Amino acid sequence: MTRLSLVSILVGSLAIAVRLPGVLAPATFRAAAVKFPRNIPVGRILMGIVATIVWWVMYHAATDEWKWAQPLIFTGVPVAYLLVVNFGTHYLTLRAVAALLLLIAKQMVDAADASLVSARLVVTVVAYLWVVAAIWMTVAPHHFRDLIGFVMADDKRFRLACGAGIAVGLMLVVLGVFAY
Repeated sequence: MTRLSLVSILVGSLAIAVRLPGVLAPATFRAAAVKFPRNIPVGRILMGIVATIVWWVMYHAATDEWKWAQPLIFTGVPVAYLLVVNFGTHYLTLRAVAALLLLIAKQMVDAADASLVSARLVVTVVAYLWVVAAIWMTVAPHHFRDLIGFVMADDKRFRLACGAGIAVGLMLVVLGVFAY
């Protein structure tokens, strides 16, 4: 199993898992999803996950001539996390999701770059769409909140949007199993 195959299967499975409740129980999922962008406790947990991943990557990337930066990274990332969760609470959850999308998109592009299969461009395009979505979530979270409101206007529209996300997830899983 190649890295691209694994990444494609994992990302596709994640896309399916996140959207499946919207198809099975749209009214219940809509009620939770409308509150999601401003959910502070969930935002703190997600931002903690992001900070942990960033700390791990930065700490282990500081090698050779950057060894002196490891103590700064060791203390700087937790301090940055505390500052963000205490003073940047406006749409914290949405911005944490944006950071996670960027971290996942990086893995997707890295895996696609290491592959020679022409279908790798599907994963690359999905990753760049996630980057655009993450930038949009970070820069204009109120616009993204309005988009969420539009998509969640009724059960039929919400079920259709979640179904489209599941279709993309299934495509990634199928490509990961059979093409990569």
